[in-house]
Amino acid sequence: MGKKLSYHAHVNYDIADPAKVLAQKQAALTAKNLPFGFSEVNGTRGESAYVFDMGEHYGALVQEGLGTKSLIAQSIYKDIGKSYFKQIAKDTVATFINDLISVGATPVVTNAYWSAGSYDWLGDKQLTEDFINGWQEACDEAKIVWGGGETQSLNGIIKDDAIELAGSAFGVISPKSELVQESKLKAGDAIVLLASSGVHANGISLTRQIAENLADGYQTPLKSGVTYGEALLVPTHLYSNVVRQIFSAGLDVHYLSNITGHGWRKIMRANANFKYVIEDIPAVQEIFDFIAEKSGNDETEMYGNYNMGAGYAIYLPAGQAQKAVEISKACGIDALVAGKVESGNKQLQIIPKNINFAGDSLAVR
Repeated sequence: MGKKLSYHAHVNYDIADPAKVLAQKQAALTAKNLPFGFSEVNGTRGESAYVFDMGEHYGALVQEGLGTKSLIAQSIYKDIGKSYFKQIAKDTVATFINDLISVGATPVVTNAYWSAGSYDWLGDKQLTEDFINGWQEACDEAKIVWGGGETQSLNGIIKDDAIELAGSAFGVISPKSELVQESKLKAGDAIVLLASSGVHANGISLTRQIAENLADGYQTPLKSGVTYGEALLVPTHLYSNVVRQIFSAGLDVHYLSNITGHGWRKIMRANANFKYVIEDIPAVQEIFDFIAEKSGNDETEMYGNYNMGAGYAIYLPAGQAQKAVEISKACGIDALVAGKVESGNKQLQIIPKNINFAGDSLAVR
């Protein structure tokens, strides 16, 4: 007999047989029944948020991490003593809130996870006050309760002058009809794109490499006079209020996509075979032109990896698209009716740029 490892209260895994463990785990993952009479909602495993049936409404859970964007703020703080960690905190909250709402959930509560390489970081009053204030401001904007979290030092795992930032959130889908799944997506649906605030939190490795090759690093001015570092650290938009107002207006949302990693390819995130045709595009912030110039990336590479001015996509009946644009603008976020969903093999066509992405170029699950 192999040694037993208890993974869940009701599952014992035989760790002496890796193949058997894999089969047992797969069986556990496909189980639909949860405790207390809850049940899994089919098709949400691997989506932006996991959804389960709680009876009168659905619950939704998500967990996300910021990635390496905090290293930009840390570098600037080291160089000139200016803290951008209020902005970084807002970025972190946005990473999981913008995913949570993409299943139609209204955010309810969040928990934080911050791991520093040294307690020296956590003991820096300016950094911690800025970060806590920024986190609370983002929670207030998203109308979500900050329930608590975990803060720890991981010396030897994380570098002394770095911090890993993540969080989780729980939301409620009520009424149940507001659950957003790709099964609602239809040929003829309009695609509404909501403006981004800048790079958000993706493609950061390349932006950091660019800084290393600039004589003035993050202090290099763009044409507007804003420094490269400042432009990179503009906080990510929170789209929760826009999405909530769209539901409150009675609009029939068929799908939602947070345009993060994979750039505009995220517009075709749904598994279903559809052609996504973009006929109008938003203005592109100067930070993207700067990144393209300094990296040598062409437009196909830029649109395939960055949000290029569009941070969120909403899919709904064509007759309701303009109303969605008006609601977004009223919430302070620019938007436009960018294109449509058509029948055909999965692909994304960005007509103004003569760019075409095949469906198999996107692997997000």
